[in-house]
Amino acid sequence: MKKIIIPIILAVTLLISSACSDLLQEKVYTQVTTDFITSTPAGMASAVLAMYEKDREIFRTNTDTETTLWTNMLIGDDISYPRAGSGVPQFGRYTLLSSTANVGALWQQEYAMIGYANLVISTASKVDMNSPVAIQALAEAKVFRAHAYFWLIRKYDNIFLTTRVTTPENVNDLISYAPAAPDSVFKMISEDLDYAIGHLSWTSTQPGRFTQGAARHIKAKVAAWKASYAYNGNFIGNQQQNWQEVANQVSAIDKSGKYSLMSNPGDVFTGADLNSTEAILVSQWSKGVGGWFVSPTTGSTSGHRMSLHFTPLYNQEAGMMMDFASGAYPWGRVFPNGYLLSLYDQTKDTRYKAFYKLAWTYNSTAIPSGIPRGKKLGDTVVVTNSAQYLNLHPMCTKFNDSWTRISPSETQSFKDIIIYRLAESYLMGAEAYMHLGKADSTAYYYNKTWVRAGNTAVVSGAVTQNMITDENARELAFEGDRWFYLKRNGLLIDRVKLHGGDYVKKGTLVLIADTVVRTTIQPFHVRWPIPQTQIDQMGAANFPQNTGY
Repeated sequence: MKKIIIPIILAVTLLISSACSDLLQEKVYTQVTTDFITSTPAGMASAVLAMYEKDREIFRTNTDTETTLWTNMLIGDDISYPRAGSGVPQFGRYTLLSSTANVGALWQQEYAMIGYANLVISTASKVDMNSPVAIQALAEAKVFRAHAYFWLIRKYDNIFLTTRVTTPENVNDLISYAPAAPDSVFKMISEDLDYAIGHLSWTSTQPGRFTQGAARHIKAKVAAWKASYAYNGNFIGNQQQNWQEVANQVSAIDKSGKYSLMSNPGDVFTGADLNSTEAILVSQWSKGVGGWFVSPTTGSTSGHRMSLHFTPLYNQEAGMMMDFASGAYPWGRVFPNGYLLSLYDQTKDTRYKAFYKLAWTYNSTAIPSGIPRGKKLGDTVVVTNSAQYLNLHPMCTKFNDSWTRISPSETQSFKDIIIYRLAESYLMGAEAYMHLGKADSTAYYYNKTWVRAGNTAVVSGAVTQNMITDENARELAFEGDRWFYLKRNGLLIDRVKLHGGDYVKKGTLVLIADTVVRTTIQPFHVRWPIPQTQIDQMGAANFPQNTGY
């Protein structure tokens, strides 16, 4: 069945409010006026639809064509190995600077989302809020704003909090900049999410839109952050109350009847349409109107390139050619490291083979094929040196796409990207109940993913923080959570020092020994630097750079 794609119908002449003046953008997409947006429920709804299109740009670094913003956020932890490509030294090996491109790109992306959201939210005081259309638009805009601020405060720690809407009348007004108190940021995030939870339905006729389930999942993540990450030595609110909030939100999701784990972990990422019973929020992509990226400057259309980053350069080996079974077009930039693969029971845990391609076979059918003498089509390639190992490194297959690409040489993918799924909810539930001292509930939620993968159920009272940390890696690797999980639990620096980069030895042969990140990472790397262009605009005296940069 053809999936329903969110229609990208908006496009309005408006000023996007953000943290500083150089982020103000004027973009004319259609002849719809700002007055229409700020005075009618239908205008609010149109603005929200534009936000979904804008949000999707995070997978393409805005107008960049290499999907580097998202993948730069998937490295620099204890389970990933970045080999090459844009951003690897800065994000994968911690040579970050305040001038690093994607440091500024994320800041700009999220403040642009906040600007859209503030516009819609401010409109609520001018329209009939008995209108279901207006209520839906306001609820979605509040989730967008909460989500954007949550991204920002987790990455930068010190951010600017604003609800300001830029208008022609105030565009030149002076703004007083200063880092916001973290509790003020989280207060707004929580209030926005509470409104969304109270007004959004559990389901939507258009996949990819925020629902009550998505808002509750984000609320659980926010509460877990408040419970376990201290700003200037102080936690945001009462830790036990925050863990109880995580438990409450996960329990509501679990008991809603709207979600269920798929029986086979590999099925979660199989196909182009990933809107399954396990999916809570999915970025929608397809080859069709509303399903691809549209350049705001040229009007050209394209997909994303997530698959390319995870596929090693296998086609550089003799006897190998590009095909879908091998991963199609490769860039060879981000791999699972040996430590991550060692966390699986390789004889029992079905995720080991479902989430990774671990071996390569000769596949060249060309004449002459180039297959080495003594080998034949279909034989497994035996790695004998480090250069060969890099070309045939185990790969994560979660983003593989043989469904939307016409040929293996096509670089654009239109496969959906999962943002949040039930498996993460359950692991948050296990963590929350462990902190609350409720052993039965801890085991109940931990066993959801653990047993689904073919492992023997853990008994009540046996689950530890280390077990949850390892299960987080096994289940959610490369889905965008690992760096944040380690940071909020105070594990990032120590874990990277122990396991960062990659070291693989086969007998006496060292296949890879790239562990420089273990010495380059420093305590201040738990946060990104504030983009220098933003500090220049806000004034260093008012908004100082993060320590260490």
